[in-house]
Formats: sequence, structure tokens, C-alpha cells
Amino acid sequence: GCDALVLLNSTSNNKAEKEAIPNLSLVGFDVIDEVKTQLEKSCPGTASCADIVALAARDSVSYQFQKPMWEVLNGRRDGKISSQSEALANIPSHFSSFSILKQNFSRKGLTIHDLVVLSGSHTIGVGHYKFFSNRLYNFTGKGDSDPSLN
Repeated sequence: GCDALVLLNSTSNNKAEKEAIPNLSLVGFDVIDEVKTQLEKSCPGTASCADIVALAARDSVSYQFQKPMWEVLNGRRDGKISSQSEALANIPSHFSSFSILKQNFSRKGLTIHDLVVLSGSHTIGVGHYKFFSNRLYNFTGKGDSDPSLN
């Protein structure tokens, strides 16, 4: 997430966001850890993990163009408490219709524009077929598609 809570590991007292079912397919934690380790050697206490994640996302897209594709403002602070239950309560379900997603985002003070931008950013990575195939081919169990899909 934007405050790097997904990078925190579980403790004996707390299951972290990283272990929430929607996050189990995330990878690359070791890369962020290594970047943070190297930055701490050169500039202790300067870069947050949240900034590193934002910069890594930008750079992974920009790499093919051999130049940064957008400016990333730094100054994010890392969160300190990561909760599996918070992730489960706040990450939208892959079964949610557009109407439900609009309602959920609106409750958080976010707009349809925010919904599109945040959803689009999640196309970087892997979309697991099992999570959306029923909406394409067997929505009601009769070999049909979800009518809300264009």
C-alpha cells in the first residue's frame, strides 16, 4: 500500500496485511528489502519503504523507455501497524460489480476517477483467471456472462 504496510511481516501477536488472501500473490518483497538495506548504508533514515515502492513502480514501467515516465514526489512515511483484518475489510473483492466498487470508493471519499486510476495501476502484475472467468463464461451458472461487463 501507499504507506508500505504490506511490507511488514506478521508477529506472534499480529497477522500482517501481507498474509491477507488478496495479497498472497504479491512478490518482490526481497527486492524492496535489499534496496532499503543499501539506501540505509548510504543515507540512514532518509528514504521510506513507501517511497521506495512508489519509485520502483515508476521505474519498472519506465525501464523500457530508458527514462522516468512521471515524477514521483518523495516524503511518504511508513506505517507501523499492519493488520490482515484491515486488508480484508478494505481491499475490494474481485467479485465486486462496478456499482459496488463505486459505492466502496465513495465511502472512502474517492471518486470514479480514483477508482479507474487505482484499478488501472493493478494491471501491472498478474490477474488470475480463476478470479474473473465466471464473469465471462458462467455468471449465473448457465454459460452466460455478467451483464454489467461491456
